[in-house]
Amino acid sequence: MGIRIGILIGLWFVSAQLYSQSVKRNLLSAGSCFYKQHIYAFGYEQRKESLVFKCFSYSANLQLKDSTEFSLGKHTSTDYLEISSDTIHNVLNFYFQLANQKNRVTLLRLDTTLKTICAVSDYDANHINSLTAFDDESYSSGKDLYLIKTNSDSATKQFYLSKYSVKAMDKPFEYDFKWQYAFERQYIHRATVVYADSNDVILYAHVNDGIKKGQWILRINAKTGTIKKGTKLSAKGDTRNFMYSKSLYNPTDKSIDVIGSIYPAGMIDFKNHTADFKTLSAAHQLFILQIDSAGEAVLRIEKPLPIILPAKPGVATLPLHFKVREFTKQADKSYNVIADLYEQTQPNIMCYSTSWNLSVIPKEEDYMIKAAPINSATKVIPDFISFTKGDTYGKIYLKDMGDYDKFKYTNPLNPVVVKTATDNTGNLFYVLKKTNILNGKKVFNYVFSGKKGLENKVLLSTEKGQNVAIYFIDKASYISFVCNAAQTEFELKINNL
Repeated sequence: MGIRIGILIGLWFVSAQLYSQSVKRNLLSAGSCFYKQHIYAFGYEQRKESLVFKCFSYSANLQLKDSTEFSLGKHTSTDYLEISSDTIHNVLNFYFQLANQKNRVTLLRLDTTLKTICAVSDYDANHINSLTAFDDESYSSGKDLYLIKTNSDSATKQFYLSKYSVKAMDKPFEYDFKWQYAFERQYIHRATVVYADSNDVILYAHVNDGIKKGQWILRINAKTGTIKKGTKLSAKGDTRNFMYSKSLYNPTDKSIDVIGSIYPAGMIDFKNHTADFKTLSAAHQLFILQIDSAGEAVLRIEKPLPIILPAKPGVATLPLHFKVREFTKQADKSYNVIADLYEQTQPNIMCYSTSWNLSVIPKEEDYMIKAAPINSATKVIPDFISFTKGDTYGKIYLKDMGDYDKFKYTNPLNPVVVKTATDNTGNLFYVLKKTNILNGKKVFNYVFSGKKGLENKVLLSTEKGQNVAIYFIDKASYISFVCNAAQTEFELKINNL
């Protein structure tokens, strides 16, 4: 009996370790990232003979899946700048840069099981991802990289789409040039790659004048760089602006669903880079366009979508700018949309205000919009948006109104929103991250509908020097990552809202 009880206790102990609600490890200067449903926690371990980089991967229930280590030689953690990482070309890339040698870097590349693909020391930092270092209109798909670049002369700006492929995954990324597609020379205002696979490259292109003025989806042959089809987002003869926000590509039938906003022709002048948004709140319209594999528009949805916050006596309200963050399609052909709303507080500055969820649902021969109430999420968080000089957090800066189309589809560099969803009562809740750029302090706020209306609860607050993050694993549960202020230990913990 005693042996049996001992075995049961042992099994319970092992199970508790495998599915623990929290994990603590001693690591120096620890950081984390979330990739392909796994959390990767990493940092340094100081040994007598060397400084060792260690990385651990955990599942959503904090079960340890894999681990690895890599020696950086006779150094201490203070010799290095903060560890940087990315997942370009679907691998984990870690970069270690000595503080006193800013032009040299050590690269460690791992697959998702933490097996080493590439390890290179004392490499020229200027050659790390050199193709994308100074260009934000890039898109990677597998081993392929697509870049949109421009050349300007005194009269026009020429846009080029170029395809490159990685030469070798076990070396610092260098690329073979494959082909180049030159857009028509006149009147191209903007172009960006929105999807690519081994067959097609899908681009959004914006023409600001001439007979082709308007917004387009272009389908390019991924093997040859030749255009297959161009589809205008507006119907023939429609002079309104159809601003692209997000799209969905269906590999099964190669169809594309596009969502965006419609603006009257006179509201934005992209040729002269001017705009007048005085009537935006009431005039805003949503569109969804489905394009088949042949480039034909087979479904067009246009719906008025007035965006108005509840008025407060004596308080002037600003127009809210609709920016789609998530766009998904359900089995019943309905669409779920999660949008962030921004206020234009200064001529070329967009400040985050709140988020909004809505559904576009098929009904007989038409579609209807089911939208949650719009709440002022940031208004219940004291000083959420700071206008202190130098504090850029929660804001998107435009060079001028000619950048408005780019504002609609690009992701912010420092996202404010961690999560928005509906609770069990159907009310929208928000998890927002407030970062003070000047002192480095971070606060994660949970904004929800309570007994007193909209309420705010602090989920996590940090001191200067702490590295923290929150990763949601389902609608109501998240994993917090906290590296202590001394930067000697990290903790991963499962939490419930």
